[in-house]
Amino acid sequence: MKTSQTNQADNKGREKKEEEEKEKEAKAKKGEEGEVSWRSRIASLQKSDLLGLTQPAGTPRPQASDRRDVEANAGESETMRWARERRERRQVRARRKAQRTGESDDNDPSGEEEFSGSGLDPQTDQHLSSRSVASSNDRTQGGEPESKDFKKMFEDVSRENTQLQSQLQDTQRVISQTRLDLEKATQRQERLTDCSAMLDLERKDRRMLERRMAELEEELKVLVDLRADNQRLKDENGALIRVISKLSK
Repeated sequence: MKTSQTNQADNKGREKKEEEEKEKEAKAKKGEEGEVSWRSRIASLQKSDLLGLTQPAGTPRPQASDRRDVEANAGESETMRWARERRERRQVRARRKAQRTGESDDNDPSGEEEFSGSGLDPQTDQHLSSRSVASSNDRTQGGEPESKDFKKMFEDVSRENTQLQSQLQDTQRVISQTRLDLEKATQRQERLTDCSAMLDLERKDRRMLERRMAELEEELKVLVDLRADNQRLKDENGALIRVISKLSK
């Protein structure tokens, strides 16, 4: 009987110890889950603050302002639209960079221990979110001078493009005028070539005429001599006829 009673007492003691250990494990699990939930909540708040998803009370909603901006800028020119798109892309890159920085801060174990040990309340969360929104607004305001710089650069490029277009037009006019001058010079050269050919023909004709004239002069001299000989022969013939007539009488 005593042995059975001692065994029952030992069993009860073991059961109590097991129950106490289970309660301790359950409490530890709850504490860990609460700590993990706080850490995840803090990380999500930091990410949302860096992405600009949270905002303090009294500030306008960014989606409505974006819609108003889109409606107001619907009639803008292509230049302003291009500058706005460039500015938005830079803001997105800045947000992504800030998000990567925030994720690296979340992965820091010392930071997690600070936030988990501090036991932040909702007021502290709101203060943190408002401070992150203010920093994001500062980054947005800091991007405005960059957008102005891009606008100035675009104006400079447009001005330079206009100057290049005017220079191109001037060059085209000079090329057209040079082409006309070249055509005129070519025609003049052709006329000069024709004139030189005609002069050569005239020289040849003149030489031929000079030779013909020399030949005719020679023939004329021969003809004069022949006429003189003919006249002399006629005179001699007449004298002979007279002598013969006298002798016949």
